[in-house]
Amino acid sequence: MKRKIALTLAVVMIAMFVSSPYPGQAASSQLDKINKQIKQLQAEMDAKARQKSQAQKDVKSLTTKKQATKEEIDALMKQIDQAGTKLAQTQDKVAQTEDNLRQTSLELEDAMAKEASTSDQLDSRVRLMYTNGAVSYMDVLLSATSFSDFISRFDAFQSITTQTRDLLVDQKTVRALVEQKKAEVTQDLEEVKQLYEQIADQKADLESKENDKEEMVSQLAQQIEDSEEISEESEKELMALASKMSKLQAEKNRLKTYYTGGKLAVPLHVSYRITSPFGYRIHPITGKKQLHTGMDMAVPQGTPIYAAESGVVIVAQWWSSYGNCVIIDHGGGLWTVYGHIKNGGILVNKGDTVKRGEKIALVGSTGASTGPHLHFEVRKNSEPVSPVPYLK
Repeated sequence: MKRKIALTLAVVMIAMFVSSPYPGQAASSQLDKINKQIKQLQAEMDAKARQKSQAQKDVKSLTTKKQATKEEIDALMKQIDQAGTKLAQTQDKVAQTEDNLRQTSLELEDAMAKEASTSDQLDSRVRLMYTNGAVSYMDVLLSATSFSDFISRFDAFQSITTQTRDLLVDQKTVRALVEQKKAEVTQDLEEVKQLYEQIADQKADLESKENDKEEMVSQLAQQIEDSEEISEESEKELMALASKMSKLQAEKNRLKTYYTGGKLAVPLHVSYRITSPFGYRIHPITGKKQLHTGMDMAVPQGTPIYAAESGVVIVAQWWSSYGNCVIIDHGGGLWTVYGHIKNGGILVNKGDTVKRGEKIALVGSTGASTGPHLHFEVRKNSEPVSPVPYLK
């Protein structure tokens, strides 16, 4: 009777997520208590497994998004460079316009000086005429004392008339030039004003794009960091809960120990290549240095996976970064873990008793995986150890 109760409790614990005693087995108060504890742990482990799985998916998604965003950031940097080039060109144009403005100002000063000189000459001519009084050309000509004097006076009148006419024409021309230069100055000033406004707009746009770039990178980095922290914390809590589960039935499991020492069977029956051994490494997805808790055995998709030792299946589902996963409890605190199984490739159920060498799954690349392979672990008292010494 004692042996039956122990076996019943072992199956209850190993199932982890489906806790019920064997049919027809009378449940004692102690068994009821253990079942309640197992159910509570089951609920907690389910929640933590979902949390870790979601966090791992978030890390993978955000990392992919960050890599994809690199092209967007590169494009943004090119736009910033182009805006900077355009800004420099605009500044050169402003400098040229300022030079033109200075030249126009000098020409304006010259034109205004000529206008002032012409005005002074006309004013002088008018004052002279006013001082001498109104004298007709005929009076001056007829008052000549000789023919040669008449000719001299006539030439003098013609010269004065021509000079006066030229002065009036010069004054009109100078005034027109002054008006033209004033208009040019006004236009140049307006152009400089517009160019400076362009520079201000370009500078603001440049700063806005730079701020967007920094904010985008910062947000992605923070989201990845937050998700990794959640994932790591969930991993610790999952292992702590699994350890509690294991300890809860340690006494009941003593009567059923499948592994009694010696070598485990290799879980693959075909040639394989070790792509990542047990130990610390740079994670291929997160880029962080962390412990690789098993060994990666590269083989084609769909290659059969076999149980390394007889035992009870305690996990047969999606399991966080392991993707589709099978965990077998061999008793004596020894577990083997089989990760990254293909979708639909789990061939056993939680609570199943499997024999050494029995086919349990098919190789895939689910979870945090970069290609088809079997991630194989050996855990002693829930802690990962190198699988090498255990394999033939």
